[in-house]
Amino acid sequence: MNSPINKHASQEAIELLQFLYANYGKVTLTGQHDQMYSMGKPHQPSALIEKMTGVRPLIWGGEWGFSDERHDVDNIRYRPLLLDEIRRHHRDGQIVVISYHQASPVVGEPCGFENGVQPLLTADQYDAVLTPGTELHGIWTEHVDRLAEAFKILQLEKIPIIFRPYHEMNGAWFWWGGDSERFLQLWDMTYDRFTHIHQLNNLLWAWNPDKANVGEVEAFFPGLDKVDLVGTDVYPSADRDETFPLEWYLRMKAIAKDKPLALSENSIIPSPEVLAEQPYAYYMCWDKMVFENSDEQILRTAHHPAYRSEM
Repeated sequence: MNSPINKHASQEAIELLQFLYANYGKVTLTGQHDQMYSMGKPHQPSALIEKMTGVRPLIWGGEWGFSDERHDVDNIRYRPLLLDEIRRHHRDGQIVVISYHQASPVVGEPCGFENGVQPLLTADQYDAVLTPGTELHGIWTEHVDRLAEAFKILQLEKIPIIFRPYHEMNGAWFWWGGDSERFLQLWDMTYDRFTHIHQLNNLLWAWNPDKANVGEVEAFFPGLDKVDLVGTDVYPSADRDETFPLEWYLRMKAIAKDKPLALSENSIIPSPEVLAEQPYAYYMCWDKMVFENSDEQILRTAHHPAYRSEM
């Protein structure tokens, strides 16, 4: 059960997944996502957290990017820096998670966020993306192949990656979301291209829906044989006091079964009391949102036995 879904997974990917299983249910690994504009700079949230606490978050999150100066935090001109950043964090003993806000094939990259990543596709457009030989499928292929080539470099350097594409698909705010039938085809098509065509064996595949749209989230799940770990993005909502409702956790746990279940995006760090009821493999605070927690909370998390911040 604790083997990667890719039967040809690299030894590094196998060992990473085994590490997640070994800690799951015992401690929650600490994590921090940094947006692209801050890479390598002292104001990077992960660097500020390390300076404040004396320990590094064990999970480090990055993004492949899609934009230009219109949305500089995800500017594709930082992609060469991203590889160096991944190398640095891997060398420092951290686990790397890469998110992928792909530009809409209808718009192309670089693009803005609101007008390039968020607009939903028509059914005909989505079908064209999924259909080899169409113009939109060709654009989609160009996009993903650029990322695949970067992953190939990291594979040669024996760096495993938790890959987090097309997150929050159960919502209707990204072009890949809101349509479960077509999303499942997109997931399969992406996995096939990265795994069988590009022969990328250093990836663990993470499926991450969002709490904000509980809807028919189960309909978007590709299946236990098609994901290595399950995650959920959880943020505070105006309609209820608790950030981490137990019923949502139990619903995600029912989907994940024995797979590691991660808090894949968050602002508020779950307290030890929450984790006692809702054990997560790791959490990953999203960029500056980590500072929505008090200094006291951040310091407690770095040194409390419920969390783990180093290998």
